[in-house]
Amino acid sequence: MGSVNYSWRLGADDRQEALRKAKLNAVERYIADTNAARSRAFDQQRDRIAAHIDDYVLGATVLSENEDKAAKTYNVVIRADINGTRLLNDLGGGSATAAAVASTQHPMLTFLFVARSQSSVQSFDDKVYKREDVDASASRKTHEGETVRAHSVDTSDSMDTHASMAVTSGGSTTRKADKVDWTVSRASEINTAMTGLFADAGYDVIEADQVESSSNGLLNIDQIRAAYSHGDDLPSQLMRNTTQGVQQAGIGLLAIGTLDVGMQDKDPVSGNTRVYVTVTGKVYNVSSKFARTVSSVGPVQYAGLGPDASVARTNALKLAAQNAAQQMVDELNNKGIH
Repeated sequence: MGSVNYSWRLGADDRQEALRKAKLNAVERYIADTNAARSRAFDQQRDRIAAHIDDYVLGATVLSENEDKAAKTYNVVIRADINGTRLLNDLGGGSATAAAVASTQHPMLTFLFVARSQSSVQSFDDKVYKREDVDASASRKTHEGETVRAHSVDTSDSMDTHASMAVTSGGSTTRKADKVDWTVSRASEINTAMTGLFADAGYDVIEADQVESSSNGLLNIDQIRAAYSHGDDLPSQLMRNTTQGVQQAGIGLLAIGTLDVGMQDKDPVSGNTRVYVTVTGKVYNVSSKFARTVSSVGPVQYAGLGPDASVARTNALKLAAQNAAQQMVDELNNKGIH
């Protein structure tokens, strides 16, 4: 929607200005549905995009328009077709030309994202502790009597007893989290999707296998996969060795994380098999003594659909990898690391 105020009467220029504002509003709504990093990039380039709004809006259909002559305002509501590919490319590259991008020296980046699926889940019974404290007290009173007669002595006695008891009960229940083991693999769809996005953004992407051979033994991919099979974080020493190994190989940026594949179910709308993937990752700047986190993503879930579980899993992994890499690229661009 776009709105303008006019002075004397509504003219063609006023209508065009309202239409331009409506197109810009459509682009803003499109960006709002992406991620925070991309929104910040849009804010930085808002004036440039507004000046070339027709480059990003392929067409606009007027749905309604209203003129309030008393208030001297004109409103228009449109449906816009947005060239999302061009818009996102310009936001990521700052609208630089291909020649300028090619002539610029870009940082080298390597990434290691693994796909995980649950292999076993160990659940623990609740540990229940019960305690009962009993406080008891009692009192007793006795009465004795004696009667003397001529040839006999009669005796009598009686006893009054009073008892009270107070019971206090309590306890606790301890629950232990499930122990989850994962089957870890390096899916080709992750590698393809992330390599393409990082490379298109101008980064020189080096495969992790090549970096491992040049890291003086510090980067060990098998150890990283083994660590991710039992937990969500790498041990501190393994993480330090990994970052130092990437640094010794001459690489400045390391992206690392996991994509967890959930159980399959059925999509209620299409009836296809649906698989969710949860992605978590970070990008580290390892060019100095200490590794610094410069970008992070997740945990975020993405769903993939397909006629069977295999296709749905592939689609979900591809979608999650693309979106994770794009968000990392957007955050790196916002920080001027490109």
